[in-house]
Amino acid sequence: MIEKPELRGGYSYFVSEEQLRAFSQLTDLERLQWVDDARLFTLLGRTPQTAERQERLRRGEKIDFEF
Repeated sequence: MIEKPELRGGYSYFVSEEQLRAFSQLTDLERLQWVDDARLFTLLGRTPQTAERQERLRRGEKIDFEF
């Protein structure tokens, strides 16, 4: 089993072996379409607060969630 790294800020995620296997079976064009679809999906729901958090994550900074 793969151990997850300690989180120190920024953004991270875990991809399972099954997910990697499924993605590896896509054609190059299907992979690019998948990435672009994910990009467009996230932009649709982006608020100014979300945009700021994304910028902080890109810089490797921690973000605080307000509820």
